[in-house]
Amino acid sequence: SIKFFTPRSLKNKKFKDRMRKSNLPDYTPFTKNEGRKRAASNSAKFRMSMETPAMTSFATNSTISGNNRVLTSKHSGARSVPRSISTPGAGKNNMLLIAIAEGRGLAKGEIGLTSLDFKASEMVLSQFSDNATYVKVLTKIQVLQPNEIIMPTTACENGNMSPLFEAISQQNPHINLTTVQRKYFNETKGLECIKDVCVPEFQTVEMDVQNKYYCLATTAALVKYTEFVYNMVLAAKSLKVLFKGGEKTMLIDNTASSNLELVHNARDPRSLHSLYGVLNHTKTPGGGRLLRSNILQPPCDISTITQRYDCITELTEKEGLFRNLQTVLSRFLDVDQLISCLVQIPKKKDLRVFEKKIADSISLKHVIELIPTLQEALKDSENGLFKAYYQSLSDPRYENILEEIGTVIHDETHYHKGTLNMRTQKLFSVKPNVNGLLDVARRSHCEVIDDITEIVQQEAKDSGLPFTPNFNSTRGFHMQLTMSGRNITADQLPPKYVKVLQNRNVLSCTTEDLHV
Repeated sequence: SIKFFTPRSLKNKKFKDRMRKSNLPDYTPFTKNEGRKRAASNSAKFRMSMETPAMTSFATNSTISGNNRVLTSKHSGARSVPRSISTPGAGKNNMLLIAIAEGRGLAKGEIGLTSLDFKASEMVLSQFSDNATYVKVLTKIQVLQPNEIIMPTTACENGNMSPLFEAISQQNPHINLTTVQRKYFNETKGLECIKDVCVPEFQTVEMDVQNKYYCLATTAALVKYTEFVYNMVLAAKSLKVLFKGGEKTMLIDNTASSNLELVHNARDPRSLHSLYGVLNHTKTPGGGRLLRSNILQPPCDISTITQRYDCITELTEKEGLFRNLQTVLSRFLDVDQLISCLVQIPKKKDLRVFEKKIADSISLKHVIELIPTLQEALKDSENGLFKAYYQSLSDPRYENILEEIGTVIHDETHYHKGTLNMRTQKLFSVKPNVNGLLDVARRSHCEVIDDITEIVQQEAKDSGLPFTPNFNSTRGFHMQLTMSGRNITADQLPPKYVKVLQNRNVLSCTTEDLHV
């Protein structure tokens, strides 16, 4: 079954019966962080949910759907879904969680921190010693810009906030802060999680973290929380897992960053008049995120800095190399986000999931087909870093992935911008005889498109106006009219044209026959 929009005038009942609309969960984001009360409330609700008999599958294969999240806001009863943080360079619709734990007794000040970036399919573990002001922790939070921070209940027990919890609450009032039971911060489980989700190329991280108790504990809590609350299961061997202790990077606290206007303009946060705004001429979303990270936490390792200067020198001396790289990189999609979609295993399978899988396959095919072009652009480079990139792009697994995609997806299928173009690509991308119902749906869809085109052409003939058919996800199928060179306004259209909307020099409308 595939979701389509059908005009009322079409009487293909069997085709209409196959059309179904999928409803998304009606999530409402949290209100502002409310420190002690909010964390205590969230912790209690999370604990209650874990102790409910219906939730016994939480530890392994949770059956809780995305509609039944148990964390609620104290004021509105809204589900705990982190809202996206609008910050330059952080990217839209980011999904990044971090878990933090602090040692007790003689180990007080020893911090374990794990971040999970769903968009980059990357998990980063850190363990370091911090002082009484927790400047290192606060700086890392500023760089990462997470949607939600998870801490053990002992950080806010009986209404008494620990110094670390209080510092994070005060410095980051816009970030959701949630506590979970201490027992889920388990270092043994954390090491098992790393062994399960880490890709083979980065498995040496197990040696780096096997004695890092606090970062392993935060890893276990973070993975468990993700599975339970966000209803996501991470595929085995799907994440890039790294350990970063904070060495060889410069520490710039929040106050210095604000005063220097590194990312935000002091007068207008939306202005591009900041260091990031001036330097950001990146061609990919991933490049923008990397630039922002390097501005807020620049490297202070002399070999890294020297190597980057050598890259810049070669690009300035070889304009052909520079232009070729600019051209090919601008054609790439957000690879981090694409990989993130591919490694997540949805627990709920519906029409939207199937449609998304087809779209992701087309996007992946598009990206892999660009690799030879990028490799050709780097062919004559001399810098060691560029040569390393050239060698990594020669990996035969790229060709294997493309062949695997080709067993189902047409070779002629390409990624296109525009809702209608991409919709058509998704519909006809799968080869014939793969699924009989899909073949029937495609034939029905062609009939629908032919009927819609005929209706629009008849309207254009009757009215004398050059209407053209168009489609978007909001309005469905409708008619468009270019206003350039025509002395006509929306008010002058006949009454039979409804839902008239004018956007610049394009006028959109529909009729009773086309209206869904």
